[in-house]
Amino acid sequence: GPTQALHGAARRRRATWRTLLRGDRFEIGGVDVRVLHPPPPDWERQRPRNDDSLVLELRYGDVSMVLTGDAGRDVEAAVLPGLDLASLVVLKVGHHGSATSSSAAFLSALHPRVALISAGRRNPYGHPVPAVLARLRRAGAEIFRTDQHGAVEVTTDGATIDVRTHTGEVRHVRR
Repeated sequence: GPTQALHGAARRRRATWRTLLRGDRFEIGGVDVRVLHPPPPDWERQRPRNDDSLVLELRYGDVSMVLTGDAGRDVEAAVLPGLDLASLVVLKVGHHGSATSSSAAFLSALHPRVALISAGRRNPYGHPVPAVLARLRRAGAEIFRTDQHGAVEVTTDGATIDVRTHTGEVRHVRR
């Protein structure tokens, strides 16, 4: 299957393959990576669900980037107690801005300054949904969407966040 093909490709390239679970932590090039979800499984699911998504915090200096995959509100609630974020937060919005993610409680805890939404132009699901966009605005986030801005590049020196879009927008975010 697809997983076996990925294992094979990793072996051929001598890449490290490892399973990540809540509580794992490591460093890559000065970036601290914390795994917030999933917990150790009690069984191996043949058909993974959105809530099995890997949720990561990448921290560099005073900047945290939270990557939530397709995880929904239940997972957001589960990771809230373990959050210890830096003062500037970039959020990769869950599930393309679907109504299943980005709860008010989660956004209130994160206080994201930048929100990134990956969604196809005129996608049949209506992502991102207006309610999520409204919650992000209320949380004070600057929103960048691939369906409107094209590719979005985020860089940081650990003290500021720079966002550049394919459409030419540039933002510098500081504390």
